[in-house]
Amino acid sequence: MDWLDYFTPVEFTSTTLSNSNFRLLRDDCDDEQLNQAKWTWNVSQRQSKEFRSEFGRTFQVDTDKQRFFVVHEPLINERKERSMPLLVFYHGLNSSAWYCALARTNWSKLSAQYNFLVVFGQGQGTFYDCGPIRDQHGHLTFGDLYWEVESPLDDFHYLETILNYMKTNYSDVLDTDRIYFMGYSNGALFSWNVAVHYGGQTFAALCNHCGGFGGRYNEEKILQAGNIRAVLPIYILTGADDAYKESCIKAQELFQSVKCPVILEIMENRGHSYYMDKEEFLWTQFFLKHRRCSQL
Repeated sequence: MDWLDYFTPVEFTSTTLSNSNFRLLRDDCDDEQLNQAKWTWNVSQRQSKEFRSEFGRTFQVDTDKQRFFVVHEPLINERKERSMPLLVFYHGLNSSAWYCALARTNWSKLSAQYNFLVVFGQGQGTFYDCGPIRDQHGHLTFGDLYWEVESPLDDFHYLETILNYMKTNYSDVLDTDRIYFMGYSNGALFSWNVAVHYGGQTFAALCNHCGGFGGRYNEEKILQAGNIRAVLPIYILTGADDAYKESCIKAQELFQSVKCPVILEIMENRGHSYYMDKEEFLWTQFFLKHRRCSQL
């Protein structure tokens, strides 16, 4: 996927990188982020493919297409809650569902605090057999892993597998009117497809983080806003120094043109990175403010 090299993986933290982001492989022992990524890789290689913590249970579900996704559930049996929202999260280019579940995001911790389910999707492609490494640019990468933006059919089938699994296995607790979607970077660009193809018929709200519409893809090959099935609230989050700020602004204009309620936040002094410090705000002040209209 060399043509996707222009995407910045989840670990790119600013437009001006510090020397620590360009560690040589011989410096692995001092590379805390890489060591953390390797730890999550090791967890994913366990036979049980499961991790338990004070935040609940995190486990892998394999699909019949040699793919998988990672589910995090808080302590459901103890809490006995009967109305739990669901967040579906898609990672950036060359990243890992397990890494996002256990290290790169706080969604597992927040799910325990606010009592909701999380699914971390895993993009198409292949993992490195040796686990995560730093590439020639110093970026953390787990392999050739991506969401297919221009030809999304396989990833739509994959998303439907996720939704069907959650609706079947959590039928007694899942609130199907509060299913939310969030994508970061390559996952955010794919979230455009999710908004158009599924929209408010499936999701109560969606967050597009550092992606927007188009990027360097052929816009004529991407689903068009005018074909959206049902409008839904959308939060577009980017930074003043994000290389995809303009595509985020364009996404706002296109979504608004089809009557979607859109919030665009451009944060100062932020580049193309994952804004973990915005998660709780997004959950409490955006996602939870919206429910799907059941009659759609």
